[in-house]
Amino acid sequence: MDKREKILEAASKNFKDRGFASTTISKIAKDANIGKGTIYEYFNSKEELLMYCCIENCQAVEASLDSLVEAFEESNNNPVKIIYTTIHTVLSEFFKKGVEENRLFYELSLLIATNPQIKTIVSQEFQLKVAHWQSLALADYQKGLEQGYFRDIDNPEDLACFIVATIDGLIWQMQWANEDELLTRPERMANMYLNLILKEPHRLEEFIK
Repeated sequence: MDKREKILEAASKNFKDRGFASTTISKIAKDANIGKGTIYEYFNSKEELLMYCCIENCQAVEASLDSLVEAFEESNNNPVKIIYTTIHTVLSEFFKKGVEENRLFYELSLLIATNPQIKTIVSQEFQLKVAHWQSLALADYQKGLEQGYFRDIDNPEDLACFIVATIDGLIWQMQWANEDELLTRPERMANMYLNLILKEPHRLEEFIK
């Protein structure tokens, strides 16, 4: 593990355990077993460090989810089941990580509100990720439309935007939800979305068996 990775690992743990405001560069340096000045050779500020912790964390989660979804798509050609499994997997993975594990993203959201420079960089990075997930959602819808499963919707791009934004909002809301709610929500949300677009929503259970 190189120094940059050590810094990010130590910073990520501190931000999750202590929160952004209570975390100091000195504590991060101590935990990474490096000098405080070394951190500034890689990152300009604590704010920038939090940002890159989130970006790398998000990239790792995205890569893991992409692998799971791709593996499922290779073994299954049913677009209804693919969409159901994708939504269920994404929400379940984030919910399973828990509030503390996702604390990086909550802290970054608060930071963005007061730091225009960080907001600009984060916006560019996450717009790419949102576009990626929207393109996947649109492709799955188009496949189901061509195979006769889904209704013809006037603006499918808006539909893709809707489901990605909904998932993002649900992940944000999990910090207030109770545990029982989190256990059942992935299935309910996947069912709700598919009921909106299926030609025959009464056959949903049949399609996802």
